[in-house]
Amino acid sequence: MGLSLTHSARQTKILNHTMVQAFKITRMDKTELLEHLSSAAENNPFLEITRPDPDLPSSRPSGNGGYIPENASDVHKSLYRQITDQLPLVLETDHESQIAQILMMELEPSGWLGRSLDEISAIYGFAVSDCRHVLKRLQTLEPAGLFARNLKECLRLQALDRDQLDEIMEGLISRLEELLDCDIATMANRLNVDPADVAHRLYLIRRMNPKPGSAFEIDETLSRQSDVILNIENQDLVIELTKSSFPSIRLLHAEETAGQSALNLPSRLNELVREAKSLKNSLEYRNSTTLAVIEAIFARQRDFLKHGYAALSPMSMSEIADDLGVSEATVSRVVTGLTIQCPHGNIGAKSLFCQPVTYCGQPTTRHVAFQMIKKLVDGEDRKSPLSDGEIATKAKSHGFSVSRRTVAKYRNILGIRAPQIRRKNAELSGLIDDHHRTGFRHATRC
Repeated sequence: MGLSLTHSARQTKILNHTMVQAFKITRMDKTELLEHLSSAAENNPFLEITRPDPDLPSSRPSGNGGYIPENASDVHKSLYRQITDQLPLVLETDHESQIAQILMMELEPSGWLGRSLDEISAIYGFAVSDCRHVLKRLQTLEPAGLFARNLKECLRLQALDRDQLDEIMEGLISRLEELLDCDIATMANRLNVDPADVAHRLYLIRRMNPKPGSAFEIDETLSRQSDVILNIENQDLVIELTKSSFPSIRLLHAEETAGQSALNLPSRLNELVREAKSLKNSLEYRNSTTLAVIEAIFARQRDFLKHGYAALSPMSMSEIADDLGVSEATVSRVVTGLTIQCPHGNIGAKSLFCQPVTYCGQPTTRHVAFQMIKKLVDGEDRKSPLSDGEIATKAKSHGFSVSRRTVAKYRNILGIRAPQIRRKNAELSGLIDDHHRTGFRHATRC
């Protein structure tokens, strides 16, 4: 009787440990999982960990966040791919590559860096000096001007790339905003140079691209390889985890340990074998949870596969958690950083979650609002750009119920500058045009 009770209690203890470990692993993100498995393998001779390969390219081009084309054939070369193709030329260590990936995540659609190095350092834990070192290397990539932090730096990088960054060009770029208040002769006087030289530099600036990233698709996930492959076969959805993208566990010496009674193994070895098996089962449970989450997502978002982001239905992580009977935190961990290869390219799983926006009295998603905002901005008077409040008012007249703050948020996601900056850029662009047309004639008279 006593032996039976002891055995039962022991089985319960093992079961509870396995469940706790499975729960813990399911809540880990990729980095935490790899660190946990590596640490376990170092202390357990019965474990062999196969790490995912981070260098395998995606089989298809990625989308661009809010503006993923409706047809896969419309997707052009991504900004991410443009950059990663050149990284081996400028980076030397894994540490530099890690920082480069972070800086790429912070790129705006324009190709500019969206955060300061101080912010990036504080958020991701890298030294500012290391970030500055990697940024300097990334700023040598083509097209020139990528990873600039402002307009002046963008123009300066392009001038440097074209061997046009002399003392006059440097002085003119550094005083660029002063052109709004003076003519060529005045600027030449401030720089103590010939007006014809100023006019020529303005001509060169006019030929530069202030948004070098705009010619490419922007990657929301910036993933090197899709984690999940999704195919449609005979109207059925087939979901498969990419083996090379997930860590796996192999139990070593299984042939020696499997046939032995626990009593025939030294207690410590027996414990290590149990831990190895428990960890393997927990990892398999995590993978099955990932598949279940993806399946639950597309049970709600089938129209996305046919019509793209504009056809998304409002969906929250809490709804998926309720569907599966897991916690919202588990769903969040699963989808964070997870990429899915589907008919619309390589997309981020998180991009499929969206809060409802009211359109003509019916709930829809922000992607439809994205298209409306971009259309309104594209059609605005450049000299008098629409404010966020005006965009919200116009959107409401078309059936969208969005606030000014929501418009500002969506505008930032789309990489559209604030109205005052758009107006200033338009004025500066027009001024450079005027100087270009009249500069040489005016310089000749001087």
